[in-house]
Amino acid sequence: MTTRPESEQSTIDIAQIEKSFPRPPKSSHGSRKTLPPLPPMAEIEKAAAEAAALAAVADTRSKTSSPVSSNLEKPLPLPFGIKTAKSPSPLSKDEPRPTTASTRRTSFRSVDPKRALKYGTGKYFMVELSPQPSEDPDDPLNWPLWKRNLNFIALLSMVAVVGAMKTALLSVHSVLAAEQGVNYTRVAALTAVPLMISALSGMASTVLARVWGKRPVYLGSTALVFIGSAWNINTRGQFSQNMAARIFQGLGWGAFDTLVLASILDTFFEHERQSRIALYNTVSVATTWGAPLTGGAASMRPRGFLTQFEIFTAFLVVLIIPLIILGAPETTYRRSSFDGNDSDAFPALNRSQSMLPSIKLSKDAVLEYLRDVKFWSYKAIIVDRTLLMQAPRAAIAPSTLLLFALTLLPYVTLWGLTSSLSLLFTPPPFRLVESSIGLIFFTPFLLGTAAVVGLSLLYHRKRFTRMIHLLVLAVGATFASIGMLGFGLYMVGSAQRPRDAEAVMTRDLVFARNSVSFPVISFLLGLLAFGSATLDGTIQPVVQQSTAFTSANMNIALRNIADMQAGLTSLRNFVAGAFVLGMPTVVMTLDGLRGSAIGMGVVQIFITAATAAVYFDLGEYVKRLDGMAMGLVDLSGLKNRGSFFDAD
Repeated sequence: MTTRPESEQSTIDIAQIEKSFPRPPKSSHGSRKTLPPLPPMAEIEKAAAEAAALAAVADTRSKTSSPVSSNLEKPLPLPFGIKTAKSPSPLSKDEPRPTTASTRRTSFRSVDPKRALKYGTGKYFMVELSPQPSEDPDDPLNWPLWKRNLNFIALLSMVAVVGAMKTALLSVHSVLAAEQGVNYTRVAALTAVPLMISALSGMASTVLARVWGKRPVYLGSTALVFIGSAWNINTRGQFSQNMAARIFQGLGWGAFDTLVLASILDTFFEHERQSRIALYNTVSVATTWGAPLTGGAASMRPRGFLTQFEIFTAFLVVLIIPLIILGAPETTYRRSSFDGNDSDAFPALNRSQSMLPSIKLSKDAVLEYLRDVKFWSYKAIIVDRTLLMQAPRAAIAPSTLLLFALTLLPYVTLWGLTSSLSLLFTPPPFRLVESSIGLIFFTPFLLGTAAVVGLSLLYHRKRFTRMIHLLVLAVGATFASIGMLGFGLYMVGSAQRPRDAEAVMTRDLVFARNSVSFPVISFLLGLLAFGSATLDGTIQPVVQQSTAFTSANMNIALRNIADMQAGLTSLRNFVAGAFVLGMPTVVMTLDGLRGSAIGMGVVQIFITAATAAVYFDLGEYVKRLDGMAMGLVDLSGLKNRGSFFDAD
């Protein structure tokens, strides 16, 4: 028997095996096998899985932190355009998702297919709108751009008139004292009393707006300002009539001091807001400290200071009242979380970005527009103690009080010193007229406005880091202290004390006519205004950080931002009125002027250092106290039911 070689036999066997079991085709180089897609998950199963994942995360965090801090320690994105320093995010292999206007991070809505995302238009077409608007055409976020801008212009014009009215009498205090036969302190009360009343009416306005909306409050306040301005036209030589007219004005000022920011937050998205807020702050500062420039010149006419109120009344009748009535509809809108019926209840909307209205003038179009601007269109569903106390509680939050302590002295000292200029420089030997005293306000107007604009540009380009915060605090405190110290010491150094006086009054001091340089006085007050406006520039970012830390969603955060700043404005205006009333008594004595200047300048430096130390070392604790003060630290309120960007 003959056999084949072993190698040949093995080869034949292998070939047979290959024929019986053919080799699968080779895949292309570098490709991977893919599994078939899984069947879609049922909505109930998906919701259960998401709930289980959130519960697991909450359980893990609860083992390492307290119940109160479990939700607070997670930093929430700021609802404004100012950015804070953050650690770099880890690399991800996922496809990039659309970004939001305020965080540039993926929101809950970006990963939830049940909700249709809404984006900006034009160059913002890739920006996820924040907050997300509803499909209701009555939602202020859905108004055409021209309508939202018209509302903003109407409110801004009233802010300008209110700012000018506040300082209208600063350049004519001594003239009024002589005309009406009263002392200087009583005339200073014509500025101080309405300023203090505006603080009270401003806080009351925030509470009333929570119940009935902002439009009725705006209309009522405009009517009060108009009555006071028209009344002031015929008050020559009558101090009581003059005071009554100014009280009416103060009652109307409050709403436009505290509610305008909330209206801006109601009507503009995150990427649209910052420029409007910067313009609002600029107009407020510019008109407040620029009004004495024109008011002093207008008071040189035969009717004196009454000419200013004739101008105010004419502006109100011809321009501003029609704008408020026809161009400022209600902006308070009730939003509900996870409203899945929005898209079914209303048709899909195209948000117009046209700067001009495209309305055909007809009877029906006019009637439809008038229906939109009716006097009253909002009413809170539940009015209880919690609703009414939201704004007052925000006014006493620790962050609000820290900002109050930080910014108070420069702000109220500027008001007090400028209200005393007429007392110092109208009597001999200077004998300055109203227009000359008004010119002293040029540098405060210029540098104060420049500080507001400069900080707006800085925050637009730079993140609000701890270094930026420290820099702003240092610059503001330095210039404010120089202004306070410089003004007092310069005036004391320019005066001479009579030999036989023990308690010398400023009006009895011997001044050489050329011993005081009025450009120097203006410059020192300008430094004070610059420092005050710079310190005020820390208010917005600090409030944002607090509300982002404590608020459960975007709607609550925006509400708290408006409430905290409204409370701070009311507190500062009340104390500023007290300083306007008391500063003339202080500066009438040489020692009082010197002591107050040195004391306030030095105290401001220590207050700034102490405030910075508390905020930087105990910042997280302060924010938690904010939440407790405003009733936000509650597990039922902070439970993560959805995205921060959802409405309340």
